[in-house]
Amino acid sequence: MRSATRIALGMAMACVLACQLVTPAAAARGTFTFYDDDGGAGVVDPRDNTCYPLGSTVRRVENRTDRQAVLYNSTDCTGKSALVLPPRKGRDIAKVTAVVFVRTRR
Repeated sequence: MRSATRIALGMAMACVLACQLVTPAAAARGTFTFYDDDGGAGVVDPRDNTCYPLGSTVRRVENRTDRQAVLYNSTDCTGKSALVLPPRKGRDIAKVTAVVFVRTRR
């Protein structure tokens, strides 16, 4: 009887762990577009908390995602942020080179 209980407990723990490993990665929905003198480019459905380098000549950004876009002057998204752009907003900017997307707090 003890072995049946151990097996059942082991199977239950395995199911819990499997469910935690299968959860999908969080990602924003929408497009973040950035413009420089040569035109524009974008990131579609960016992953949360991932640093996206933008280049060194960005002049305008448009955050058409459902996440806050945290813009940095460093290409590796370290240091103090330069700007936090709310969802569905755009702005002319100077000297930002990377962005991270974070969930808005409710």
